[in-house]
Parts: sequence; structure tokens; C-alpha cells
Amino acid sequence: MREDWIECTFEDLLDYEQPTKYIVKEEDYNDKYPTPVLTAGKGFIKGYTKENFGIFDNLPTIIFDDFTTASQFVNFRFKVKSSAMKILLPKSNLVNLKFVFGAMQVNKVRSETHKRYWISEFSKIYFGLPPLSEQCAIVKKMEQLFSALDASIADLKKAQGQLKIYRQAVLKKAFQDNFSKIKLGDIAQVKRGKSKHRPRNDKRLFGGAYPFIQTGEIRKANGGVITKYETTYSEFGLAQSKLWPKGTLCLTIAANIGETAYLGFDACFPDSVVGIKTNEEILDLKYFNYFIQLTKSEIDRKASATAQKNINVEFLESLPIPVPETIKEQHKIVKEIESRLSVCDAVEQQIKTSLDKAEALRQSILKKAFAGALLTQAELEACRKEPDYEPASVLLEKIKAEKQTGKKNTEKEKAIIPAKPAVAVTAKISTDIQAGLIAKVIRLHEGNPQHHTLLTHIKCEKLSHLVEYHLQIPLGRQPVKDAAGPDDYPRLKKVEHRAKMAGYFSIQKNKIGHTYVSGKGIGKAITQFEKNLSEGQKQRVDQLLHLFLTFDLEQAEIVATVYAAWNNLLILGKNKPTDQEIVQEARYNWSDRKLGLEEHRFYKAIEWMQKDTVNLVPTGYGTLVDFPKKKK
Repeated sequence: MREDWIECTFEDLLDYEQPTKYIVKEEDYNDKYPTPVLTAGKGFIKGYTKENFGIFDNLPTIIFDDFTTASQFVNFRFKVKSSAMKILLPKSNLVNLKFVFGAMQVNKVRSETHKRYWISEFSKIYFGLPPLSEQCAIVKKMEQLFSALDASIADLKKAQGQLKIYRQAVLKKAFQDNFSKIKLGDIAQVKRGKSKHRPRNDKRLFGGAYPFIQTGEIRKANGGVITKYETTYSEFGLAQSKLWPKGTLCLTIAANIGETAYLGFDACFPDSVVGIKTNEEILDLKYFNYFIQLTKSEIDRKASATAQKNINVEFLESLPIPVPETIKEQHKIVKEIESRLSVCDAVEQQIKTSLDKAEALRQSILKKAFAGALLTQAELEACRKEPDYEPASVLLEKIKAEKQTGKKNTEKEKAIIPAKPAVAVTAKISTDIQAGLIAKVIRLHEGNPQHHTLLTHIKCEKLSHLVEYHLQIPLGRQPVKDAAGPDDYPRLKKVEHRAKMAGYFSIQKNKIGHTYVSGKGIGKAITQFEKNLSEGQKQRVDQLLHLFLTFDLEQAEIVATVYAAWNNLLILGKNKPTDQEIVQEARYNWSDRKLGLEEHRFYKAIEWMQKDTVNLVPTGYGTLVDFPKKKK
């Protein structure tokens, strides 16, 4: 561990809250309602609720499952499923919560004895803590790497889905001929695994020389051959059941219905599984197995839903099987299926291998990050040059001091005294000014037909914001935090009305949103706009508009929102906000709609804005862009 790192525990950095007032009963879930109900495990959104009280919104936070030690980073309002959840909160704004969350993933452990595991064990785990600037840099780099990795994983899973479709298409084609249909019971033996029923916890049944196959082993074999088993039956167990011969086709009839596999050895199995043996001169067992794989979902839909969804032997015996006239035709169909599916299996194995490698790479990135080996030497030097850089030992002492005094130095508290006075333009400004700017944007896009489809009224409003706030050319707008970024749509409506009446441009509805079409007076609008500008301002406006020529609506929205959020922090006295703080303001403290845009795109926007060729870094000019005031 480097000298500017320090060892600390999770409880040094995090407080916890019991979720008692945030719990929702499962019967109150409804997909139509807006508030998600969370648990910390896989698929952590378990439902939605209409309850608009007792919602947790002190964000961001981490939820932690006291039974499984699973955790999730959360940055949206929520309720929880059960009291097993701990809600973890940073003790200080000097803690990068995403870094701490990552450290929790590296230090995953599971308790078999503790029900209050956060308090008794997990919170006391030690891990390495770097300086705050390095924490932020590590988080940023991890998110960039994970973003590329997630894109690759998404492509692989898409390919997996396409293989499933192909597999079903092969099977459907194989059985689409108008063969005669014969009931399975007339050409095969279909019997449950056990002939007599005994309690599952009867210890006399288990621990002997006879392999006992369960539904899990059938599912893992996935239509293939079962080669492993974990449980055995005793002589007493065998007397209550039956030893099925190698080669028997096993089919599950409860819970996960229609899973199949062949026995690779003589074995017993429970009554939730049936064994199928056929007269091989009438029905090829492989042929039947492929038919079951094709009709599995249909069989599952027809299964009776009682205490546990299941099918019975009588249902299977009456199942109509399409059978060709000769066994040779069945063999031929099986051969054709296997020829095609063998290629499919090979590709599927390649995809599985690639997914395993991707997961191994994710773990490698995490391991390197929290061992202090992810950043390059140049990146570390950049962290040390940050004006607020200090060793982690100093950082930890500050956090402990805040805790002892009982005062958390929040950003809101910081902003009360040192907030810079906002520069506000009070003079009335003609709508012709913004109309002229929009006219320049229209002419630029019409002059570049390959990018004309990217022209929208939302993109023009984002450019208007940057011209007004970055180039400091007053347009008379009073922007607020809107779902699509910093907007003043009441003002834009007036501008559009003026432009239409004067013949500058007109509005045209698209499939999504609206665009503009130039009018006869567009040149006049541009001239009136530019006569109010110096030559330097004209040049800077042109440069800015050309920067965004190839941007679509979402790209323009993200950059304008990041700019406004960054500028807000400067206005509030945050002299050098971190990338994480900017993204927090732009994505999480702006509008729920922003959560639909990938987080890495906001970091990418910051990186692009800081390039020398772009130089779109705000200075704290203008008024604070805040949420719109509620109408009385």
C-alpha cells in the first residue's frame, strides 16, 4: 500500500439507517406505479408502489442485505422490500461513495451465522483508502472500462438470444410436416421416479451406494447426459423407489417443467421427475427429446397451477407426438437436427467462454483498482496536482472530526456564505435576437444536407443556452431544470411565434419532436442578430455551432446539461468541482429522465468539453439554473 493511502474500515466512512419506515408489503406492488421497491440481490427492483410517503430520497446511498451481504449503489428515490436491508450513508461529503461501493464488491463475504451482519462483521472489514482525488480518478476510470465491457457483454447476450431463436427455428422446421400423431402412452413407458411416497427429510432414504438424481442435475445437463450427482440413496431408499437404467430420458414435471436429460449411469430420482423409455423400433428417444424441447413452453403453459405448477403422468401419456411412418425417417430427422445444432452448440460455447472472460476481466479491474494498480503514473501525478489533494490519513482524520462534532460539512452548507453573486441581465431583449441565432443554426444544417436530420428545436434550445451562458451573449432567456436539460420553453414559444409571423422560419412536426424550416426572411433574421455582435463574437458563435453540427438531440442535451450543472456548482461557490460532483448534479439532481441516459456519457462529455480544441468549460456566469417554481 502506498504511503498516501491508509487502512480504514467501512464503519469509518459509512453510517447506516434501519429501513423500517420505507418497507412496502408485496401485495402493494404494481408495475403501473412510479416508486421502485428494492432488495440488494440480483434483479434488485422487485416491484413498484403507488405509496408517495416514506420514500427514501437522501441520495446517493448503498443498500445492504444483512442476510446475504449483497449490496447495490442507488441514486433514485425508493422503498424497500424487507427489514433485512441496511441503508448506508456517507459520514462526510469527503467520501466518494462509489469508491466505497466498489471496495465492498472486492471484499464480498457471506455469513452463515450472523443475521445482523453489517453491524457484527462487514462494517469492521479493513480496506485501503486513497486520497479523495485518487478515489474519484479510480471511479472514473473503472466506469469507462466497465462501460466498454458492458457493451461487449450486451452484444454477446444478444447473440445468445439469437441462437435460441435459431435453435427453435431448426426444431420447428423438423416437426412441421404433417406426420401422423400418436399418444405418447401408446408407444412409450412414462413413470414417476418413486413408486411410494416418503417424507423428504426421512434420513433412512439417503446415504448409500445408489446415485440419486435431482431436478438441478437435469437442468444443468440441459438436454444432454447427466454425468455427475451429489446425493445417493440407501437400500431402504431403493426399496421405496426404482433404479432406472443408464440411457433413460428424465423429464421434470414440477416447478421448471419440461427440462430433459439422459442418465449417464443407473440411478434413482424423485417423483418430480418421470422416466421415459421407448420401443426404439417405433419411437427414437432422441427424436422425442427434441420434440419436447420444441414444445416445452407450450407444455409449461398448460401445466396446472396449484400450490406448485406441475404436470402429471396422465397428461404426458395423452401428449400427441408427430411420428413419421418409418423409424428411418426419425433417425434422418435427428441427424439433420444434430448437424445444425452442433454448430449452434459450438458458437454458444464460444459465447459462454467470452462471457466468462468478461467477468474475469471485471474482477481483474476491480482487484487492480483497490490494490492501487489501476491508474498510470501520469494519472497519479495528475491526482497529486489537484489543489485539494491531501494524503488519505489527513482525509480520514477530517471525516472522524466531522463525526465527533456531529456536523457534516455538506455542499449546501458550504454554498450559503461563499456563493458568488450571479450575473443577471435585466434589460428587456427582443425575441429577434434568439430567432436570429436559431436562423443561423437552420442555415448551417440546411447547408450540410448529410446532417440536416439532426436539426431539432431541442438542439436549438441547447445551443441557445450555451451561446447565452458560455459566449455571454444575452438572449433574454430564464432557463430552468427541465427533463431535456436547461430550457426556457415559454420564451422559445414567443421566439417561434415571432419567427413565423416575420417569415424567418416555420415549425415542422417530426415523428419525434419538432424541427425548423427556413423562410424567405431567414437572411434578414441572421443579419439583425449579427449586427449586435463584434467580429470576435461572430467568430465564436460560428465555431460553437460547427462543434455541434454532427451532434444528435441526446448528445446536445447531455453537453448542455453538464455545462449548466457545472456552472451551477461554480455559482454556488464550488471553485473546482470534481467530475463526480458535476455528474451528480447533471444526472442525479436534475430530472428522473436523465437516469435513462448512461452515466459514462456524462463523464465523456466532461472530457470532451475540456479539450483544447473545444474549451467549453463554464466560468460561473449567469443566474442559477434551478427547478421551476411550482404554480400556486
